[in-house]
Amino acid sequence: MTKKWLASLVFFLSWCGAHLSHAQSWPSSAVTMIVGFAPGGSTDIAARVLAEQLGKKLGQNVVVVNRPGAAGVVGANAVAIAKPDGQTFLFGSGSLASAPSLNKSLPFDVASDFLPVSQITTIASILAVHPSVPARTVKEFVDHVKANPGKLNYGSAGSGTLQHVSGALFEKAIGGSMVHIPYSGGAPANTDLVAGRVQAVFGPIVELAQFHKAGSIRVLGVTSVKRAAAMPDVPPIAEDVPGYAIGTWHGLFAPKGTPAPIVEQMSRAMAAALAEPAVRSRLTDLGLDPVGSTPPEFSAFFQSEILRWRELVRLSGAVPN
Repeated sequence: MTKKWLASLVFFLSWCGAHLSHAQSWPSSAVTMIVGFAPGGSTDIAARVLAEQLGKKLGQNVVVVNRPGAAGVVGANAVAIAKPDGQTFLFGSGSLASAPSLNKSLPFDVASDFLPVSQITTIASILAVHPSVPARTVKEFVDHVKANPGKLNYGSAGSGTLQHVSGALFEKAIGGSMVHIPYSGGAPANTDLVAGRVQAVFGPIVELAQFHKAGSIRVLGVTSVKRAAAMPDVPPIAEDVPGYAIGTWHGLFAPKGTPAPIVEQMSRAMAAALAEPAVRSRLTDLGLDPVGSTPPEFSAFFQSEILRWRELVRLSGAVPN
C-alpha cells in the first residue's frame, strides 16, 4: 500500500514538474490567436488591437490568423483540434456560446473542448441603416418596417450570429418582418450596407464606427439598455421598443488539455494588456468595454451564456441547421 502510494506521489510530482517546466519556458515561439470571422469584423479588430500589447506582455509575437466560415465554427474547430501546448488560442465571441443552439452537427463539444482563459470585452451594438431608408429614429424605422413587410433586407455575419438574432428579436418585438441576408462575416455585410444592397445591420459599434463618421450610414439606436460611451448621442432601441436588449462579448479560449499554468499565465497577460491606458481607450472608442476576467470567472460566465443563448435562439425563431 505504501509503495503504491509512494509511486503515485512520485508520478504526480513528476507530472507537476513537467507542466511547471513547460509553463516556465512558455511561450518559446510566436503565439497564434485564431479568429473565426473575416478580416474587418469586430472580433478581428479587437484581436488586432490587443495582439501587439499582448505580445509585449508575453515576450513573443502574437499573430492573428483569420479562419472564417460557418458563423465562427471553422475557426473554433481549428483550435479544438490544435495541439494543447499553449501556442494556439481562439479569440472568440458570443457566437461560440450560441453554436450548440444553432448547429446540430458541431465538430466539437462547446462545453468541454475549450478552456475559457479570459473574458476580454463586452460589446455594444447599433442599429444602422443606409441613408436611402426614410427613417431618422427608431420609431420611424419601426413604422417603415411595419408598413413594408418583407421588403427591407438586413445583413448579418451569418445565420445565428449576434446580428441575425438581434434582427430576428427586433422583428418579433415590433410585429414586423424583414429579409435576413447572411454573410461570411461582419465586414462584407457592412460593405453591402454602405453600398445599399442591404438596408440595415444590427452590428457592433467597432465594425460600423468608421462608416458612421464618414456619413455613409445612419445610426438609429443602440441594442444595450444604456447609451454607449462611444456614441453617447444615440438612444437605446428600448426607448421605442420596450424590453428590447441584446449584447455579446469577446473571450479567449485554449484547446482542452492545455496545461493550467499556461492558461493562468495567458489570462494574466491578457488582463495586463487590457489594463494599458492606450488599449482601454482604443477599445472604448470602438464600443468595446474591457473586462479581463480570471479563468474560473470566465468559465462560469461562459456556461451561463450557453444557457442564455439557448433561450435567445428560441425566442428569435432562428432554426438550427
